[in-house]
Amino acid sequence: MRYTSVIPVVLALMTLMGCALAQTPDATNLRGFYRAGQVFLQWDEPEGLEGVRFRVLSSDTPITATNAADALILGDYMLPGSSTDWWLNPLIYGKPLDVLPEDRREIVVDGWIIEEGGERIEPGNGLFVHTVTDGTAGARYYAVASWREDAVGEIGPVIPGTNSLTEPIAGQVAPIEPIWQLDPAQKPAVASGAGLPLDVSLHAKTGRGGMEWLVFGPAELGWRESLPFKFGAAVTGDAVRIAPTDRHWIDRMFPEGNDLCQRLTPSISSFWGGYNSSIYDPELMDEGVCIMYGERRVLWLVDWVQRYFGTDPMRTYAAGGSMGGCASFNIGFRNPDIFAAIAPHVGIVTYASGEGGDSERRISDVMGSLDNPTDRGVTVRQWLDSTRFVRENEGTALPFVIMSNGRQDTSIPWWMNPPFYAAMQETRQGLIAAWNEGTHGGTSALLPDDIRERMSFAWMHRFALDQSYPALSNASTNDDPGAGAADDGNPEGYINRGFDWKDVVDERDQWQATVTWYMDDTALPALVDITPRRAQNFVLEPGEEVDADVYCFVCNGSVGSRVLTADEHGLVTFERAKILGPAGVRLTLKRK
Repeated sequence: MRYTSVIPVVLALMTLMGCALAQTPDATNLRGFYRAGQVFLQWDEPEGLEGVRFRVLSSDTPITATNAADALILGDYMLPGSSTDWWLNPLIYGKPLDVLPEDRREIVVDGWIIEEGGERIEPGNGLFVHTVTDGTAGARYYAVASWREDAVGEIGPVIPGTNSLTEPIAGQVAPIEPIWQLDPAQKPAVASGAGLPLDVSLHAKTGRGGMEWLVFGPAELGWRESLPFKFGAAVTGDAVRIAPTDRHWIDRMFPEGNDLCQRLTPSISSFWGGYNSSIYDPELMDEGVCIMYGERRVLWLVDWVQRYFGTDPMRTYAAGGSMGGCASFNIGFRNPDIFAAIAPHVGIVTYASGEGGDSERRISDVMGSLDNPTDRGVTVRQWLDSTRFVRENEGTALPFVIMSNGRQDTSIPWWMNPPFYAAMQETRQGLIAAWNEGTHGGTSALLPDDIRERMSFAWMHRFALDQSYPALSNASTNDDPGAGAADDGNPEGYINRGFDWKDVVDERDQWQATVTWYMDDTALPALVDITPRRAQNFVLEPGEEVDADVYCFVCNGSVGSRVLTADEHGLVTFERAKILGPAGVRLTLKRK
C-alpha cells in the first residue's frame, strides 16, 4: 500500500518538474547598460544549447508573455553563443587550419571585449548591441526570447526578471564609439591625424585587416543589427591608414558558397560589395534585396576615422589587390564625393560570365543572383558594372584610376577591361592603365617601376577633391588592349603612361596646367587630349566659349590657339596637344 500511494505522488512531482523545465527560457539573467548611442544586452545560456534561435525584443512597457507579440523585434535568427568573439577563430578568414602556420592553428574560444580596458566577457552566452534610434530613444524595456528551429518564429516563454527586464534602460541617439581592443595606453589620440590624407587598404580574399577596434553595427550595416566587425586605424607615416576586414556573420553555415573560404564558418565575404538581405535563410533569398553592406561598412568607417583622427576629407584613397582591387571599384570608384583616387590591382571592373571567363561566381552565391534587385534601384549586375557607371556619370569627376591587370589571369578574367578603358577615355576621366601577360599572382612582378610608384598611396596623395587636374585621353602613345580576347591587342601595354603634370592654376577666369613627359623621348612627339577635371573656380556653363592656347617649351612659343565650347557637362577638351620634349606644353584656357 505504501508503494502504491507514493507512486502517484512521485509521478505528480515529475510532471510538475517537467512543466517547470519546459517553461524555463533559454536566455536567463538578462541585464544591460547604455553607452555611446548603444544598449548592450547580455544573458546566460545553457551549456551546449543547440537547435534554437534567439529574438531580441524592445518596448516602452514591460514585456510579458501576453504582449511579446506586440513588441518591436530588434534582432532575430541569432545562434546561441553570441557572446563568443568569433574573430579569434582563424577559420573565419577563409583558410583551413592545415594550410596556416602552426602558430596560427589554435581555435581560441573567448568572449568579446565590450569595454575599453576591460576583461573579456564569458563566451558561450548571449550578447546583443542595439543602436538607439529616434524610435527607440528614452526608457525602454528589453526581452530575449528563443524559438526552436523546427518551429520558426514560435517563441518560448517570456518571464520578467529572467529573460525580460523589469527595469528600463534609458538610451539616446548618439555617435557610436568603436571599442579599442588593446591597452588603453596604446590607443591613438583624438585628432592625431589632423589634416593628413586617409588611405583605405583593402585586403584580398582570405586576407584580413586590423583587429584593434571593434564595432557592433547598426541595422543599416548588415542583415540584422549588432553584427560585430573589427578594423585597424592608425597614423602611419604621413597618412592615416584604415585596414578593415570583409567578413560578415550570417548565423548559419553557408554550404552553397562557391569557394571553400565561404563554407568554413557561419560567416561570409561580401567580396567588398554586399549580399542578400535574407542570407540568414536560404529559402528566403529569392525574396531578398541585395544590399551593398560591405560598401556601407567601409563608408561608415571612413566617416568615423575622418571625425576621430581629423583627416582631410578632400584626400581619401583606396587601394588593394585581387578582391581588394574589386573593392577599390565597388566602393571607392562609386563614391566620387569621398575618394579622390583609387589603385586597383587585378580587380574586376564588370561581373560577367562568358567565353572570356567567369567573374560572376565571385558574388553569385552571396547575392543569390546577379539579376536580383539592389537597394540602388537596379540589379546587382547593373550596379557593379563599372563601365556602365562611367558612361552614366560623364559629367562627374570620378576618382582618378591607376589600375593593372594580367591577360592570363583566370581568377580575375581580363576580357572586361578593354571596354572599361574605352569608356574612361571617351568620357575623359582620369586614368592610367597597365596590362601584361601575367597570371593572377604574376602580374605585379611584371609591372615597371613607374607604374608601381603610381599605384602607391604616396603618389595618389597628389589628388584632392578640391583640386583640379588635367585628365588625359586618346594619347598617340597608348597601346592597344584589343577587344577582350587574351590573344587580341598588345600583350603588354599602357594607357597614359609617360605623362605627368604640374603647376595647375584654377581661377575664375583662367585655367592652366603644364603637361610633361618623363619617359624616353624617343617615343615623342606625342599627341594627347587634355580636359580640366575637378575645376573649383574655372567652372563653365554648357555652351560657354573659352580661348585656348598651348605653349611649347621646346619651341619657346605658342603652337596652337583655338576657341573651345563647353559641352552639356560644362567640360572643354583641347584635342591633340603635341608634346615634343620632356618639358612638355602649358595649356591656358581663358574665359571670353
